[in-house]
Amino acid sequence: MEPSVRRHAPVAGRRLLLGAGAALVALVAPVALVALVALAALVATAAPGRLGSLAWSAEPVATRPLAIVPPGTPVDLPDAVRWNRLILLASPRIASGDVDTLPAAVRTQLPKFTLVLMATVRAVASPEGLRHELAELGAGYALPLDGRLTVVDTENPPPRLELDFIGRQMLSQNGKTLGGLQTVGGAGTMQIFDADTILFRDGRHGEYSMRHFVWVEPVSGECSACVWLLTKRPDGSLAAVDEQPRWLSPGTREDRAIHVDASEYVLGIPTMRAFALLDMPPGQPFPWSPALREVAARRTFPPETVRSLAVELNRGLETLRAAGQAAK
Repeated sequence: MEPSVRRHAPVAGRRLLLGAGAALVALVAPVALVALVALAALVATAAPGRLGSLAWSAEPVATRPLAIVPPGTPVDLPDAVRWNRLILLASPRIASGDVDTLPAAVRTQLPKFTLVLMATVRAVASPEGLRHELAELGAGYALPLDGRLTVVDTENPPPRLELDFIGRQMLSQNGKTLGGLQTVGGAGTMQIFDADTILFRDGRHGEYSMRHFVWVEPVSGECSACVWLLTKRPDGSLAAVDEQPRWLSPGTREDRAIHVDASEYVLGIPTMRAFALLDMPPGQPFPWSPALREVAARRTFPPETVRSLAVELNRGLETLRAAGQAAK
């Protein structure tokens, strides 16, 4: 298949705010969205590609909504013209805590809805030859359809899926939360977005923001991601937590384990805080440097700040690259 070629185009920044719902189905949904990630397996020699030359624009970075992957899009088709890279495939699972307090229908329906984060990667002409750019990044919900995992319309799922009333309501609420996803910065080969989330830490459910840095390796065209946790200071600024950032290999699969806390129910109905991820997405951790910790917690990312973040991430990822080379 011949690669499509086009000129570099600016990628606008976006920001995320997840809305809370009152109904149970709306409360379960945000957990299924949280970080967008876990590895089914990691090859011992796997190592992250470099964040290579970027497509920069003099135009200021402005926010815009993250794309919704169109219904009917097959998952994981690398030869497709659009949506040809799978970044994350995450299947939620009620795993621990006050599991028995949840309705059986919720426990049964929740694992059906697979969250996918996908990208369109295109080859572009450059003085060095063809290079790849991250043309678009989007999210959706997928279910098995005619033997293939396929993104579905969350408001009007195909009748042959045979979802019951609770299943349709849960899928609908999941789809509504996708509408709040926005990036906080980007360039021609990378995008950054945040997801407000609740994690189980120190025996309780705590509020965090999980930041995602998704990029395409310019030469190979492979997509990877890094994720890390942020907390909000009293003055409204963000701070990176001590837990190390993690590199996620291309096409990450996640078994997204969820903890339930019945003390967060109101009048017997679970609130959003009743559900928490047990962990950050499993990946390969790498150390914070003072410079990376500072730039990784910025609220917004105009072009010069994106450049600084890419430089510091490259330095941090060198430890994984060195380990990958040593294992060969």
